[in-house]
Amino acid sequence: MTDNPPPQHLLVVSGGRDLPDRARDVWPGLRTTVICRPEVVPRLRSREKIQRLLVLREDAPVDEWVAAARFVHAVDPVDRLTNFTEKDTEKTAAIGVALGLDWHSPETVRAVADKREMRRVLAEAGVGGSIAEVVHDTEGVLKVVEKAGYPLICKPVRGVASKGVTRIDGPADIERALAWGARGAGDLDSPELLVEPFVTGDEYSVECVSEDGEHLVTGITRKISEDDHFVEVGHVVPAPLPDSDEQRIAGTVRDALKALGVRRGVTHTEVIVRADEVYVVETHLRPAGDEIPELWARITGVDLIDVVARQAVGLQVLDDVRAALAETRENGPRAAAIWYACPDAVGEIVEVSGEEGARALEGVVDVEVLREPGKRLKGVTGSFARGAHVCAVGTTQEEALSRAQEGVRKLAFTVRSNGMAERHEELTTRS
Repeated sequence: MTDNPPPQHLLVVSGGRDLPDRARDVWPGLRTTVICRPEVVPRLRSREKIQRLLVLREDAPVDEWVAAARFVHAVDPVDRLTNFTEKDTEKTAAIGVALGLDWHSPETVRAVADKREMRRVLAEAGVGGSIAEVVHDTEGVLKVVEKAGYPLICKPVRGVASKGVTRIDGPADIERALAWGARGAGDLDSPELLVEPFVTGDEYSVECVSEDGEHLVTGITRKISEDDHFVEVGHVVPAPLPDSDEQRIAGTVRDALKALGVRRGVTHTEVIVRADEVYVVETHLRPAGDEIPELWARITGVDLIDVVARQAVGLQVLDDVRAALAETRENGPRAAAIWYACPDAVGEIVEVSGEEGARALEGVVDVEVLREPGKRLKGVTGSFARGAHVCAVGTTQEEALSRAQEGVRKLAFTVRSNGMAERHEELTTRS
């Protein structure tokens, strides 16, 4: 790219934290317009750099979003379209069709967002297959039991952040699972719940960069989750896997992305690996959360967030990513891990202590308190309920994980519940 690229206008649907800033850094002189819901506005960064901001009410239909985009396009022709988040993707796809702009197709967005549709598409392509039914009541769950038996998993059809996920081991669990699922789906785009067989095995996520229909796996992350609602409590990169398992995981994910019609972008796909199968749990048209891109950047030099920003302005990235992965880092860390403090407490946070002690530990590279004094804890209800995290690096996966866990053990939450203040520390670890 030249030092003075031609003028370009990027339409951003929803927000995206610092990604609009990154896109402007990549393409000097980039004009940006944002169309979003009211809830996004307080989180928009560098609002003074946005050419125009259009805010539509929460329940505005797709046609209204398209009309807003047409208005923008009429007064300042749009060259590129993107959505850096997981909300309003159907509206983004519809805008792309209406304005003739390159983005994910409506069919791809629908299949990725709707887990039942994803199961259907993957089964037709021969990439796994299982019973998956939308349910509304106990009777619906029992119909799935007749086909698949127990155990089952119940979760929002369009769920994120492990919200509303529950295992059903028998009839006594059904009402609780439906209530928990409805609670988790309360602020999502769809209130529907999905029930399917519970699949056991080792959990991983696969980070991938796609360009012109070619899918490059940039890393496989080991996931560690708690047992009740499957909230992720830790991640390790790279996942400790034999080459044969890496190859079959990567192959399955590439096949899944092809079947779903993904042609470009950074994706985050979650899988469960058993002896005879790589089971695709879900995929996302965005990078991973939970600081996973940051972990990979520390050991490979590939910044997946930067890749997203570069693709948003139309730059080709695959050759640069492939070259960076091919380089060896003789003196850098070879593994990285993140571990979360998950206080199983309900009440108002009075104090969070131990942060300095955690930062002082060897190998610890980041400590962040996610729930500060004054916030309320409601138990381990989902990823957004976690209290803090510690990131660490090491020469092996075991060393990086141990250092991150030790950092979390330095943290303590004092919580006021029923008028009493109690101290909660992380006493146990999983590996």
